[in-house]
Amino acid sequence: RIGLIGYGSWVRKAYIPALKRDGRAIITAVAVPSDTSRRRALEELGHSVAVVDGFESLLGLPDIDAVMIAVPDFLHEQALTAALESDVHILYEPPVSNRRDRIAPTLTRLLNTSHITHADIELAYIPAVIKAASLVRENVIGEVQFANIRLQSSWGPIQYYDLCNTHHMSVWYADVLNCILDTKPNRILVLDGHGTPGRRQSQNIAYLDYKGIWASIQANIASVGELDITVEINGSDGDIHINLLTGDLRYRTRNSSGWYTESLSALTPYADWPGMHESVTDFLDAIETGKETRGNARKTAELNMIGLAAEESKDTGTWSDIRSSNTL
Repeated sequence: RIGLIGYGSWVRKAYIPALKRDGRAIITAVAVPSDTSRRRALEELGHSVAVVDGFESLLGLPDIDAVMIAVPDFLHEQALTAALESDVHILYEPPVSNRRDRIAPTLTRLLNTSHITHADIELAYIPAVIKAASLVRENVIGEVQFANIRLQSSWGPIQYYDLCNTHHMSVWYADVLNCILDTKPNRILVLDGHGTPGRRQSQNIAYLDYKGIWASIQANIASVGELDITVEINGSDGDIHINLLTGDLRYRTRNSSGWYTESLSALTPYADWPGMHESVTDFLDAIETGKETRGNARKTAELNMIGLAAEESKDTGTWSDIRSSNTL
């Protein structure tokens, strides 16, 4: 029995189609503040669903086993904290707070809950990412030297935001790199663009040291071009390229210089974004089995520690060590 906190585009285009495709859950309640959205929820979900005006009211209902939270960033911490204080399992959208000084305290609360929590970090569920990790693990391209993930989008500019862009994006994009390389970085260097009021610049590059493997997260969230997310892995004996939006993967080796290509997309039609079906299914599996998801609290905390180190690097202009989440 699922309660939806928020009823915007992401809930309607991602959460609900993924829940319908999986088929194991029913939506019993929706929390949304506006009259227009409440009427829409009743029209689209039916009058058997309880529609309330705030997440506090929803969390007080008796017929809720789990919540899925998609609210504006400035409400992330408030909604997540309220859910953590309730007797429910939680799927939520990063970041855990829109304020730098509140990330660590919110992560501490997250780590101390006994319920299933799942950060919706859907990109690493894409089969092409999983296949790339297998190719790296089997040394198909030799020893990895460099890895890069690159985003081009028109989501920005986003002004007067308290987190730098690398911090905001690293939960998803560093997770993809960690999955493929099967390790975590130990330090980070952020190089930001300029011109956007606030900390979140529209263009940035972050370099990560994976203990001898150099990686980068490159983002332009004010691109004039089309949405594009790509991964490139360079090894001593070959290369891997991935288009995350299509799932197209290609690789070549020193012994066979022609590209070998595969189409390894996430489940289609997408629930608005590749990997969303898989992410929601993982959450529901965890509720049934008690096993942790890929987006579990410890994993999420470790990814957020990359973001906190990115903030330090932005402020100092130098490399910043990435602390373990055990230091929280």
